[in-house]
Amino acid sequence: MNTFVLIPRFLVKGKYVLYAILVLCLMALVIDEGLAMDYFMNPKASQGEKWFSAFRVRAYLITAILAYAVSTSLKVISEYQRNERQKKELQSEKFDAEISFLKSQVNPHFLFNTLNNIYSLAYKKSDQTAPAILKLSGMMRYMLYESDSQLVSLSNEIAYLEDYIQLQRIRISGKAGINFVVEGHTEGVPIGPLLLIPFVENAFKHGLSFKEYSEINIYLGVEQKNIHFRIENPSYVRIGEAPESSGIGLRNVVRRLNLLYEGKHDLIIKDDFDKYTVDLKIQYE
Repeated sequence: MNTFVLIPRFLVKGKYVLYAILVLCLMALVIDEGLAMDYFMNPKASQGEKWFSAFRVRAYLITAILAYAVSTSLKVISEYQRNERQKKELQSEKFDAEISFLKSQVNPHFLFNTLNNIYSLAYKKSDQTAPAILKLSGMMRYMLYESDSQLVSLSNEIAYLEDYIQLQRIRISGKAGINFVVEGHTEGVPIGPLLLIPFVENAFKHGLSFKEYSEINIYLGVEQKNIHFRIENPSYVRIGEAPESSGIGLRNVVRRLNLLYEGKHDLIIKDDFDKYTVDLKIQYE
């Protein structure tokens, strides 16, 4: 009665006085029923012998208090567990919603940059325009259908990066050296989808010069439940460009790293006078 009726209908709804009165009535009923059972089950009572005593009243009072305490405790514990489950579900839903929102921002950001690159090829009437469009089509397929989960295989992400780098090679046509080295077993290694592409985009955006030969070095290694990703590229200062103009891409990926790998990643970004370095280490399960 206390657990399933009085607490939900009166105590939880703030009807404290009525709840207290009903609890006292319930306890009095327990005591009365206990004494009545003693009377009818005690053979000496029918013979007129004295059976009623303060000891019996105290015994049933203590029983009633214990029953009340246990039932209230069970209700409090069950409500606490239910609230904790709801809190975790809400946190999980919020986490998934925020990850989905951040991931959705990657797609248009990437598409905008890549379409600009293909436009430049088309403007020059390059024979590489059609292959570039085909590469973009495959990358968009991956973004729309294969990366729609919290984690994907690192090997798939590497294939995605390779397609992007190939697009960049077509665009710059030998004006820069691009080295992409992969070491270790990458098949089946989990990683957040589209997590590395913003760093690669940033390297091509700020690490190429129209006046001199540039070199971009990208390394990705897997060893003992650790992913090591490193990019080195020249840093060219553009007139009128603010230091934080790397845009939504890097801010986005830093936020996603904090959500997906809180306490399990180490990101170091160094922007020297002529060299930009990104060093990312991720522990995965």
